[in-house]
Amino acid sequence: MSVPPAPELWVIDATALLFRAYYGMPPKLSPAGEPVGAVLGLGHLLRGLLRRAPERVVLVYDAGRTTFRNRIDPRYKANRGEPPPDLAPQFERARQFGAAAGFVTLSVPDFEADDLMATLARGAASAGLRTRLLSVDKDLCQLVRDEAPAVVLEDPRTGDTWDGAGVVRRMGVRPSQVVDYLALVGDTSDNVPGVPGVGPKAAQALLAAFGDLDALYASLGEVAGLPLRGAKGLAARLEAGREAAFLARSLVRLHDAVPLGGLDLHAHTRWTGPRDDADEFFTALGSVGALRGLRSIVAQARA
Repeated sequence: MSVPPAPELWVIDATALLFRAYYGMPPKLSPAGEPVGAVLGLGHLLRGLLRRAPERVVLVYDAGRTTFRNRIDPRYKANRGEPPPDLAPQFERARQFGAAAGFVTLSVPDFEADDLMATLARGAASAGLRTRLLSVDKDLCQLVRDEAPAVVLEDPRTGDTWDGAGVVRRMGVRPSQVVDYLALVGDTSDNVPGVPGVGPKAAQALLAAFGDLDALYASLGEVAGLPLRGAKGLAARLEAGREAAFLARSLVRLHDAVPLGGLDLHAHTRWTGPRDDADEFFTALGSVGALRGLRSIVAQARA
């Protein structure tokens, strides 16, 4: 007799969707003259996803530009400019949108949305729930697991999904090696340099040979003997970049113990539609149609 799959929790990176909506959809003002185009675009993107009728949904948001990683290294994400003036006020509106639409909506100061996703994936596994992480962020590949209850990563735009084998195809390493891979090659989007002179192919070969960063640095004398072009020079670069590698690892590793206030993933994450008092919020946005669309999705799922 086949065992039915465990229930699945969807964790959606709503901050990433908000940025996508801002740059991909036309601006719009509320009846009060407030910029709300990105918020309404976020709602449009969410409705597209919700037509697949997920049972449990959590929206996660960045709480601000600074997190504990900036105390580890002030250069972290220093390459990113300020958000556009008409987008900045929509961050809080987006969180309010999620709550009014009836979702569990999380943002925790000092942590990134990715840390919340890591924490929820860990909690879901303990609760016997599968996890679907909806985001394009490659950092989240470190959370993917094939062991039941599984964790998969999905691009909410294309629907491309990565399990363990998918991570290997995408990154060239196993999910358990993603953190150490990024520690070696760095992450330019987050201003994490990694080890100068160590590229993706070299990092993949090193982790294939040694397994992880600690074993690699415990065996640096063996690097020169690897069948890699420039292996002797690679060993010298790794030695010179030792501190940078371990600093990078502390930045790219996601924190999976963010305090979530006793959230019960079984009892609290079922999406049953917008709140009863959502009409006032959506009227203020100037989009009661978005509210009707969300309620229609719930009605169709119940039919």
